[in-house]
Amino acid sequence: MRAVPDGCLTLRATGLAVAGQGIALPDGLCLRAAAGGPLAIWTPGSAESIALRALADVPRLAVPAAAVEATDVALTLTGSDQRIDLAASATVRHTARPAAVAPLGVTAKAAWLAGQPVAFSATGTGPLRVTAEGTHDTATGKGHADLRLPKLAFAADGGTLEKAFPVLTGTVAATAGGVAAKGRIDWGEGAPTSSAEVLLDGVAASVGPVSVVGVNGTVRLSSLLPPVAPAGQTLAVSLLDVGIPLTDGTLRFGYGRDGRVAVERAEWRWAGGVLRAKPFALSPQAPKGLVELEAEGIDFAQLLALAAVDGLDATGRLRGQLPVRIDGGSVRIDNGVLESSAPGAVRYDPAEPPSFLAGEPGSATDLLRGALTDFRYQELRLTVNGTAGGELVVGLSLQGANPDFYDGHPVKLNLNLSGALDRILRQSIDAYRIPEAVRDRMTEFGLKPP
Repeated sequence: MRAVPDGCLTLRATGLAVAGQGIALPDGLCLRAAAGGPLAIWTPGSAESIALRALADVPRLAVPAAAVEATDVALTLTGSDQRIDLAASATVRHTARPAAVAPLGVTAKAAWLAGQPVAFSATGTGPLRVTAEGTHDTATGKGHADLRLPKLAFAADGGTLEKAFPVLTGTVAATAGGVAAKGRIDWGEGAPTSSAEVLLDGVAASVGPVSVVGVNGTVRLSSLLPPVAPAGQTLAVSLLDVGIPLTDGTLRFGYGRDGRVAVERAEWRWAGGVLRAKPFALSPQAPKGLVELEAEGIDFAQLLALAAVDGLDATGRLRGQLPVRIDGGSVRIDNGVLESSAPGAVRYDPAEPPSFLAGEPGSATDLLRGALTDFRYQELRLTVNGTAGGELVVGLSLQGANPDFYDGHPVKLNLNLSGALDRILRQSIDAYRIPEAVRDRMTEFGLKPP
């Protein structure tokens, strides 16, 4: 027996739910036969007594609880009482404003064999590409989907990330490197659960007034919507610019449901010493707060050597604090101080003195040059003030004497080194290497780190 509907077979359903999520159907779901053929064939006595082939065009399906809708849905259903195959295509959107993910064109297929769970796969394309594979047990209502995002490479204009994830528009702009991800969604008992692992490969980005370069590592998410990263995530960062550029660093942090990044530990090895940040939390959407940086064991000689100034040498170690205040689009260092932890020396005796030190014998510049040829300081103090994106003003105060200058008479020198510390810090980025622990995590993900 062959069943051929006159036009379409209209179905109505109420209270439809999949994996505990209510689905809003359009009024009247139309099933029609393919190319004028039969919708169903019944063959009494055969192993597969009913053969079905149906097409459906659905204007819209919605899952309000998840803020997801599918439009332009096209279904092809074929099968029997022993096997059913389903092919589908649709445009899937996150209906929240702003959307977490850009609309995706989705194609999917599923197969059901009598007595076995439904196996399915799907591919979503658009500003990003996502694949999914999984199963669903119709008897228990339990199932899962394994998700994978192949590497998404960022363009220099910074627009790739916000096109793929509109919720980040105006918040994060990534201009180099890329990300990849793999995750899983489970359903069937209570609310669906989700998790993921995100790989960051050489990412350069800006978050408000803060910029980073060379971010490498993996971040584990315990939830996808909303995204949550438990405390203890670790990333290597070659450069973090929070008013002064900090290089060769490691961050340990978490990201909570409140939308704030909580940094437990941040440390940079630089110029023979260490820069550490006290624990702090910031919202990427509206960054505001104080990041207190503590410096310890900074080698004054290495610091000055990075500036590559002819005839300049020094000894001594520095320690102190660099308070960084972040307020929306402004980042400012307020009254940063680095001080000597023990006596040392500064020697500046270039073969060809620069014009600002040229002067007649006995002039102030001539005296300054003479004092600096072998200045033995008892106290040294650097003060740092300035705004990110502008010039830093670095003040240098020295108290001590040159044994060959005015018979070693004590001298106090005060100098301004505007912009010098900024330049020195930036030059040290060339020595950056990814820590081994971070490299191991990246290798486990399936990427060979640089």
